[in-house]
Amino acid sequence: MMATHDPMLAATAAALEVTFDGRHYRFRQFRYDAAADALCYARLQHDRPGFRPDPAFCPQWLPPWQPDMEQLTQMRVLGISMQGGRFGFGPYRYDRLEDAVAFATQMHIRAGPAAEPD
Repeated sequence: MMATHDPMLAATAAALEVTFDGRHYRFRQFRYDAAADALCYARLQHDRPGFRPDPAFCPQWLPPWQPDMEQLTQMRVLGISMQGGRFGFGPYRYDRLEDAVAFATQMHIRAGPAAEPD
């Protein structure tokens, strides 16, 4: 999912009404993890007879979202990883850091305090 600022990709996406919000590629009401998937579907729709451009479309291409230092510290303390724009805690994967933090916090509370060494 990691998107770098590629002006050609952003220009192609804008022509097809695809945006990138820093996490996901979007075409109308659809959300994609991969730019190629969003662009492919947008091309298919544009090629359909009777396709009408969205008059309210506004091009947007934001930089990829990255956690700040406070969030990175919280992730490290709770044992949350980040890979491909998703957050992991144990076998679970989350799209939003807030969800991973909530679950990891609950698991840490349930586990109780760590046993102190003798």
